[in-house]
Amino acid sequence: MVDAITMAQQQLGKTLARARVEEDRELANRVREVGGQLAHLLNGLFRMAKTHALNNTAFDVPVREFGTALHQLIDLLGPVSLLCVEDQVYVNDLRIRFDKLIEKSISLGDELIRHGIGGLSFNGPLADAEIRAIVRLFAAPPAPGNAREAVQAGLVANGMSSLQVHGPFRFRVTGEELEQATAAFREVYVSSAGTVASVFANVGADRLPSPLPARRLIHQLIDASRTGDIVESARSAEGALPPFAQHTLMVTNLSFLIGRAADFSDASLADLGVSAMFHDVGFCMHEDGYSVPFERHTRAGLRVLLRQRGFHRAKLRRLLSVLQHHAAFDDPRGVPSLHARIIHIADDYDILTRYRAGRGSILSTPDCLARLAAQAGKAYDPLLLQLFCNEMGRFPPGAILSLADGHTVLSISTVRSPETFDKPLCKVIRRPDGTIPSGEELLDLAEGGRVVKVHQPRE
Repeated sequence: MVDAITMAQQQLGKTLARARVEEDRELANRVREVGGQLAHLLNGLFRMAKTHALNNTAFDVPVREFGTALHQLIDLLGPVSLLCVEDQVYVNDLRIRFDKLIEKSISLGDELIRHGIGGLSFNGPLADAEIRAIVRLFAAPPAPGNAREAVQAGLVANGMSSLQVHGPFRFRVTGEELEQATAAFREVYVSSAGTVASVFANVGADRLPSPLPARRLIHQLIDASRTGDIVESARSAEGALPPFAQHTLMVTNLSFLIGRAADFSDASLADLGVSAMFHDVGFCMHEDGYSVPFERHTRAGLRVLLRQRGFHRAKLRRLLSVLQHHAAFDDPRGVPSLHARIIHIADDYDILTRYRAGRGSILSTPDCLARLAAQAGKAYDPLLLQLFCNEMGRFPPGAILSLADGHTVLSISTVRSPETFDKPLCKVIRRPDGTIPSGEELLDLAEGGRVVKVHQPRE
């Protein structure tokens, strides 16, 4: 009997998996069809506005059809993002393919870029008058100064605060200089605070959550972090970020570190990054006028993300990550999902080592690794934790160390090679004679220097 039940369960699982794949494929085809209509109609409205007054009855049919197509997409997907990347058009994550005759006439990207805009995100259906207002805003000459902000302000003034405009996008050029990618990381990291704030403000305002802005940011971070020490780069950039963004982005960054050590592809890293970005989304919700408490934030986050339309693997990973990222590896209910196990390590590490004004951090970075290691196989996945420790080293970034020669230094590097596991690159805080360097002065422990003490955060 037990064997028969087991076989039935396995067969049911396979059947559901096939059904999910078919549902994903059917949904993608439908999105491409209706998304193509949406882009084509908006392109046509912009072109008509160059030769017709907006009160002309010629607008009536295309405006109505645009509203219908948008309503259908929102029913399918929830928030809808229409993006132009160079000469290509995307609806959410799907590229829209037009037939050759139509494609030659699509100038939608040019009309948007005049205003410094690369795409639009629709969080709800639009009335005919609102669609006409959008056409009027884009038909007008670009505003001097920041044209994109002027369009966003115009949308808000017309009662469309839920409609968001996004900056231009481009494809990363193969062979771009690695130095440029490294230099871009800080810029991307600091500018990402706005994306994080926007995503969670939308959730807090009870709008349908859209993972697309987070996914775009994640791809930018992946591209910008291909070289250099991303943990130290992120840590040094945190002063320009608000507290909530600091934690969200550092957890995302540390999750990248583990994912790369586990040899994740870029596509898998992107899924992991979006899961990490949303891991604390439940804290944006309110119960009886108060923020959701810690013990209920995972369930609150799950309820938020369940409102997203569609059923696909990336969504399931996000749902499981939000629900399980505090669950123990040896949880009697079962081992948490892979993304949840990675985020659990990154989340706890950041919480325990994060600097708090007037108090310092709870643990030094070396002591934090030791505490996590003591729970390997219990709270944390032992293999993932070993990968994390291998990447962070004996003295992870942020460790304040005293050296045998009298220097006091700050570790600023993760592991650069197996031989430098306990020999990070450091910045001098105080010289042996007690003087403090006026500029940046570095010491590479791989070239000499012995650690005699790890300072505690409150020392």
